[in-house]
Amino acid sequence: MVMKRKSQSYCALPALPSLTSPTNASPTNAWETVELGVSVVYDRPLGAVFNFLYDVLQFSSGRDKLCALIQGYAKFASVALSKPGSETQMMYRGIEDSLSDARKIFRFFKEYREVYKVRRGMHRFSEGVSDGGILCIPAICGIFDTLGHIASFFYYLLDNLLWAASVGIVRSKEVPKFQRQMWDGLRRNGAVISRFGGIANVKRNKNLASIWRLVFGFSANCLLLKRALELCSSSRAAGRFQGPDDPRLFHSIELLGMAANFRILRSKLGYSRMSHAHLGLLAMLASACGIWSNWRKVVRKKCGTKNFVTTVDRRRSA
Repeated sequence: MVMKRKSQSYCALPALPSLTSPTNASPTNAWETVELGVSVVYDRPLGAVFNFLYDVLQFSSGRDKLCALIQGYAKFASVALSKPGSETQMMYRGIEDSLSDARKIFRFFKEYREVYKVRRGMHRFSEGVSDGGILCIPAICGIFDTLGHIASFFYYLLDNLLWAASVGIVRSKEVPKFQRQMWDGLRRNGAVISRFGGIANVKRNKNLASIWRLVFGFSANCLLLKRALELCSSSRAAGRFQGPDDPRLFHSIELLGMAANFRILRSKLGYSRMSHAHLGLLAMLASACGIWSNWRKVVRKKCGTKNFVTTVDRRRSA
């Protein structure tokens, strides 16, 4: 009696290449296997997060905004997430104070950069007048750009003057931290601080300069948003979202961040007081808008991260 063998109905799977076989044991094949593994683990689930952080940290302004975000969170958490007088509150206050001092390094010598930007704003005004007349949006934005950077020049100049007074380079009534054991009694302002009216007046003028640069920047972005809405409505893709580079999105986020900073400065100047927690929330909002703007700048200039193509993918596309 002969027994019939049942036919196998399953499909045979292709054999995976083995690195131990003589034909696949080369270092090249081993590296391709490692490269594919890295691509699966990093490029897909993790790459977006690390690429975003890399792009944000590319410029010093992005690093400053990231520190400002953490500082704003510490300001908020010291009131809303901790008990008064507790160790946790003191920790958050320490983080806030430390980051406030650390961020000054990002503002060193920035007043010299503003001199160039003032000249650039004058050039933009000249180009706008040549293209559309003195009352066109590019020309008016050139004027706002020039005036805004003039205000920024004085903001950074006064901010660096306050730092110089805090370490003793210029003399003020407030004794620097490492000179307190040397002074026993009254201390007068030096010639520089006296000419500016004292430390309190320097701080007030710095905040006023910051408000004026926000006013000019806000006005320019309102005009640019109006122009972007007109251009997008007249184009073929009217009303469609154009992705992260959509000018309507960019100017809207800029206006949101400026409005948050404006409210913070009003509180600092004493026009309308806010709680410590609310100031922290607004600082986080303004910082997040600044982080997005810096990320967009890096992406547009193509000076940040890039997509990596594996050896296997290059071979397939060849």
